[in-house]
Amino acid sequence: MLTPLKWVSTPSLGQGRASGGSAAAELFEGGASQRKRPMLETLVREVCQNSCDRRHGRERAQVFFDLLLIKGEERERMLRAFDWNGLRGHIEAVKGAGGAALTLKAGLEVMEAPTLVCLRVSDSSTEGLTGDDWDEQGNFRRLCVQNFSTGDETGRGGSFGLGKAVSWMHSRVLTVLFSSRVLGMEAKGLRVFGRSEIPARETDDCAWLDGAYLGKLGERDGIPVAESSWQNPEEASALFLDRAGIEAAGTTLLIPGFHEPDREDASDLGIRDPEELCRDLTQAASKWFWPSIDWGRLEVQARVFRSGNSSASYVCRAEIDGLWAPFLSAARTSPSTKAALAPGDSAAMDLTGFPIPPRIRPAERQELLHDSGETAIRLAATRVSPAEACLPCRSTIALIRGSGMVIDYVDGNRLTDGGSYCAVALVGAALYSVPTSEATEKQGLLPGDVEEYFRAAEPVTHDDWLPTTRRLRESYDWRGSAGRLRSLRSELRQLVIQKLLIAEEEAPNHGPELLMQMLNFGKGKVSSPAAERSNKPRLEIHLDRDSSWFDESRGAWSLQGELIPHGQGHGTGSAVAGLSFRSIADSGMGEAWRISAMELLGSDKNLLVDDSDSRRLVFSVDGSFTSLPFRCLVTPPAGVDPSISGFRQAG
Repeated sequence: MLTPLKWVSTPSLGQGRASGGSAAAELFEGGASQRKRPMLETLVREVCQNSCDRRHGRERAQVFFDLLLIKGEERERMLRAFDWNGLRGHIEAVKGAGGAALTLKAGLEVMEAPTLVCLRVSDSSTEGLTGDDWDEQGNFRRLCVQNFSTGDETGRGGSFGLGKAVSWMHSRVLTVLFSSRVLGMEAKGLRVFGRSEIPARETDDCAWLDGAYLGKLGERDGIPVAESSWQNPEEASALFLDRAGIEAAGTTLLIPGFHEPDREDASDLGIRDPEELCRDLTQAASKWFWPSIDWGRLEVQARVFRSGNSSASYVCRAEIDGLWAPFLSAARTSPSTKAALAPGDSAAMDLTGFPIPPRIRPAERQELLHDSGETAIRLAATRVSPAEACLPCRSTIALIRGSGMVIDYVDGNRLTDGGSYCAVALVGAALYSVPTSEATEKQGLLPGDVEEYFRAAEPVTHDDWLPTTRRLRESYDWRGSAGRLRSLRSELRQLVIQKLLIAEEEAPNHGPELLMQMLNFGKGKVSSPAAERSNKPRLEIHLDRDSSWFDESRGAWSLQGELIPHGQGHGTGSAVAGLSFRSIADSGMGEAWRISAMELLGSDKNLLVDDSDSRRLVFSVDGSFTSLPFRCLVTPPAGVDPSISGFRQAG
């Protein structure tokens, strides 16, 4: 006879640490670097990436998002199997006005409603929840018990083990249930377990640490624990965890009291129209995983199941439709010198010489360490009709590595002819899935090593490449290469327009027109609005676009400008101004360019120049200074092409 599952909590003993909620959940809900992406898309990204990471061999992972509308006897049966009475008392004991406490209060009402809404997510052809209950390296403990933990295998999409928090955030009772058919252990049946992220609380008889676990009662070190329960499909069916129709190994998670925490529109069920929600789930999968779908790694469906019916009342599938087909066309294009000038045309190039720093840690994993090297980035674009400009992700660049998930869609520069485009930038192991070229075959590093570098550069939300992540800085000797990575987005924007979408003869010359594209300096002066309103004397540095030009022989910009004093106090006081130039970067401050060959075109009387740092010159003038033209040479950091990389004037 099946032993009923029970919720088990840990008493707060001594200095046991308690929390009022999930730090990972707050991170995702706050947005972090995810640029206000809908939470439903974040859920799809995390679920599908985990399934792709845990594929068995080269088989295609299948993912099913099932929206369950449960009522009547099926609902009562589920609540009994779920030990709802055992969990409800702990939820009622949560006090306070924090986010988790308020969510749980609403959850109590949802769980008592006539129709219980659940989202069930199942995958197949994956490993399943491997390892015993106490194996810290097994999939079971990583997903169901541990916080902030992930595997150290190479080639994975994730790095932090935080993404799973998104699943709990979509439950009004902060709870997720699991069942798994484990690869190599299929004969044992289904492994069933549950976890609730309820905060620390006090009941009449005890104070409890945060969290609770659903399983069969056990004991470890004298403390009651919940252990995973092995059940046959019929026994697991009461919890809708029987994996009906899915024979291969894999994992199912069920989110009771499902809701979308960032949406206000909802029907009487507490969610929006079920069919609309399913369409958004599959559209999100298409948007972020069209590479994996094309590479034969992933298949995604979304379905609606209603009480009393074993068949789905609605089914939709993730497809590479007209929205994402132009990106796929670009990714399939071989490099050439031909630009994409008309809708439907595609063009591609290889950005070579991108620096990868030496990996120096972990020292005990010698097979992961390597010297510095260079890699190629495949950049490609497809022109689309100007009428498509209003569609999602038009005139953007999809960042893709070997995980098969689009890291982000970078807003691209606009075409002056009013056209629109879809571009891709592929790095690391993703180059195995594009047409080969001499550059991709003769890289200085293995694609797997490059893949790990870009993976380490991703923040917890896996939607950017940054030189400032702790994982990258602890694993690599990153100094000297950070600026190139920080400026990568800007570099890609310039290349897409100038090298892939504009005919060569239309490119600007080496003078003012090109400088207008390269140098972002507004009105061409260094002066803040606050300084301009001040009566104090100030020194402004104006750059003259028409007198500046690109010196191809020296690989640098020859800039001309003028030092001009301003302010009502001019003539009686001194003023100081700095001059520097930095690469245009989306995240943080771009890398500094070097200033050399400074030539003052007139008398330097009443002027002092501090040129001790070639990255920033400081000019000091007294009250008798009038104005003075100058010329200088501005050179980019190593590895940056000054003819295509944007830079900005700074103080």
